[in-house]
Amino acid sequence: MLFLFAGCKSEKALVEESAMGYLTAMGNYRIAEAETYATEETIENTLHAIEKYIMPNLEPSVIQHNTPATIEIKDITITADTLAKVSYVKTTPSQVQSGTLDMVKRNNQWKASVSIQIPEVLKVTYEADAKALDEKYKGKLKVAKPGDAPAEKKALE
Repeated sequence: MLFLFAGCKSEKALVEESAMGYLTAMGNYRIAEAETYATEETIENTLHAIEKYIMPNLEPSVIQHNTPATIEIKDITITADTLAKVSYVKTTPSQVQSGTLDMVKRNNQWKASVSIQIPEVLKVTYEADAKALDEKYKGKLKVAKPGDAPAEKKALE
């Protein structure tokens, strides 16, 4: 009997394990890996949107400056049998950030529940966007040449 009890993890430990997996994957830009720790809704509405609209537009230097990320769980509050809130601190080479993560228990597993809104401007396909901008501003845009000072700098001079 003691052996069985020792092998069981507490609910807080299960929440922490799943939250740590999700936050570590997301903090290090490993979106597909985060799916293991996320609800179906989070995968469909948030993670897939991040993969489709945000990751392709992210400069590699942003990822370099923000990885590796380490996560420290500060507090876990189980608010109901199937709901929990995790407070954490994410540390990267360029910043320290604190936040909270909602967790839900589904099929006896704790999963991250996250919902973000992707701005409509990011949802425009780039080919259509470039063509529309070209048609709208044809002949009105000045193309910068290497060595040109930015507009803000010119305005100050």
